[in-house]
Amino acid sequence: MRTLLPPPPPTSDYYSPALAALAARILYPNPLPSSTTHLPLYILNAAAFPDARETSYDDLVPYVLARLPAEDDLLAGQQYEILFFAKASADDTSGKTGKDAKKKRPGWQWCVQTYQLLSRVLRKMLNRLWILGAESWVRVLVEGVMVMGGGKGRKKIVFLRGVEGLEGCGVKVKELCVPCGVWVVEKRRRKRRGGKGQPQEVEQGKERAKRAFGVREALPRIGGGEDRVRLPRVLREATNFLLTDECIKTEGIFRVNAKAVMVEVLRELYDGGQQFIVWQERGSMLCFPCWRDGTGNMGVDEMEAKDGFDVHAAAGLVKLWYSELRDPIFPQSCYQALEKFYGDPQLQLEPKQLVDMLKPDAEWTILNVTARRILRMHLLPLLSWITRFEEWNHMTAYGLAVCFAPALLKGPDIEEDMKMMGMIRRLLEAMIRDWEEHLAPAFGTDHEYFESELRLPEVIADREDPLEEGAESIPSTEAQMSGITLIDNDASASDTPHEDEDDDNEPPLLPPRHDAPPPLPPRPHTFFETEEPRPFLPPRIRSSTIADIPITTPMISPTNGNQEQLRRKPAPTVQPLPRYSMIVGSSSSSQPQPATLEHTPFYNTIGQPVEQPLDTELDPELPGYEALPEPSRTAIPRKPVPKSPNG
Repeated sequence: MRTLLPPPPPTSDYYSPALAALAARILYPNPLPSSTTHLPLYILNAAAFPDARETSYDDLVPYVLARLPAEDDLLAGQQYEILFFAKASADDTSGKTGKDAKKKRPGWQWCVQTYQLLSRVLRKMLNRLWILGAESWVRVLVEGVMVMGGGKGRKKIVFLRGVEGLEGCGVKVKELCVPCGVWVVEKRRRKRRGGKGQPQEVEQGKERAKRAFGVREALPRIGGGEDRVRLPRVLREATNFLLTDECIKTEGIFRVNAKAVMVEVLRELYDGGQQFIVWQERGSMLCFPCWRDGTGNMGVDEMEAKDGFDVHAAAGLVKLWYSELRDPIFPQSCYQALEKFYGDPQLQLEPKQLVDMLKPDAEWTILNVTARRILRMHLLPLLSWITRFEEWNHMTAYGLAVCFAPALLKGPDIEEDMKMMGMIRRLLEAMIRDWEEHLAPAFGTDHEYFESELRLPEVIADREDPLEEGAESIPSTEAQMSGITLIDNDASASDTPHEDEDDDNEPPLLPPRHDAPPPLPPRPHTFFETEEPRPFLPPRIRSSTIADIPITTPMISPTNGNQEQLRRKPAPTVQPLPRYSMIVGSSSSSQPQPATLEHTPFYNTIGQPVEQPLDTELDPELPGYEALPEPSRTAIPRKPVPKSPNG
């Protein structure tokens, strides 16, 4: 049986920097302690596990375990917790799954032997092991290892489905330094579940609280004041990462689109107030570690590029922030003025015109105060500095204007926005080109002033953007102006309410409404005096009782109380006419025989036979009686069918 030895010292010839860097990606301490127990919290990242076919796990284990607390601290009573992200893997972030992912996993025999090699103090001082997104094989493996090791550690293991399960256990996810791959896997998992696992406000159909995107105040105020403003955190961190030496030389910056899932994840993280967001690209690392006094120091240089967000995600996030502004830089109200003054494509824009448009104390301009402030503080200095490295990134002022023009306007009519996009592109291109030489000196700013705006605020309260509470959305300035109702100035002063009036002058309360209205009085059964009395119709007769009805039916008058009986004259019976074949038959004589009424049955209108008619001759006054002759049984002769000449 193999024995677990500590890794060689860094000065030794057997020390492997590659295995040490890989172990730092697999297991690293969280910048802040656990929010529930205030114990040191270590994050175990499954996305950093190497391929078992390329790396020896036997040589890697000592480097990984060396990152846990030392035995001297553990013997002194120092406990610790481990948060294991088991679902996130390198294949999950890239979209690859299948047999290749299974081959990268170490065998279960290796896991059992490694657990048995752990010292007793490491097992005992482990306070809690959180396992998130574990598959079935991980659950079986962990349960089996714990049973073989004695079974005492099973009570310390907590299996959770996702990150939202940590919030239910009291762990603050905002204080965790989670790798990028974990957030991507969580986003895809929620999409597969149909949006389940979202915050409670989103599940109930309400508007989620915001910090960065689409807020009422695009530029937060410093210390709650009214005059001084600062850049929001999302622009401050993303711009600092874009201005690093490796990122600013990236070819196609702001032109190459980022992965949509990356931008969506970043938007949720900044709106939710995630404290630690790691940016990394080709050796450039960025993470603001200090969020509390004396805590939060973390060496992010040990993480690789796969664990952080790249340069294209930062560029896409900046464009998304501008496109999500509640009041766009160029609102619809300025379209008419833009077309009037800058609609000519051959017009040469002078720097003086641009200065008059952007200066803060302008008497008249097509842009509002916030839009001019954003252009001077962030957008124009950033794009102008990127054009300095055109030799590497191949982004000119024209190319940057084409990329940002769609994000600066957002009107209700898309066709109208497309028509105005050309004029906005020409304006933005001229501003970027003349910023350093003409516009920045006119406003008393330079690149050093721009860098000072991007620094981490000294006041801890200003490091995070204020949270915008409430589910009801506030419309833009144009929508508010269109809904203003003017009060009539001619109204008397007594009709206008005052704030200092007493509550006794209020009108009395209305009586309570009944649950149901009172029933209506019964309808009378008598006729009005002006109307003539109308006899009631007899009841409806069923077809099965027609033969039992007498010929005369008594009627009751509604106006006469003695119920006088009225007699009706019997209706004459109408018999159907005889058929022609019954009267004229095929007899020996050619002359038709007339029908006689002797010994012929008679029928009335209701189908009752009359045995003795009144007279053998038809009475003209009683036309309802007719004779029905007996049907003749003689067949009608038919003409033979002629034979065909061929037959």
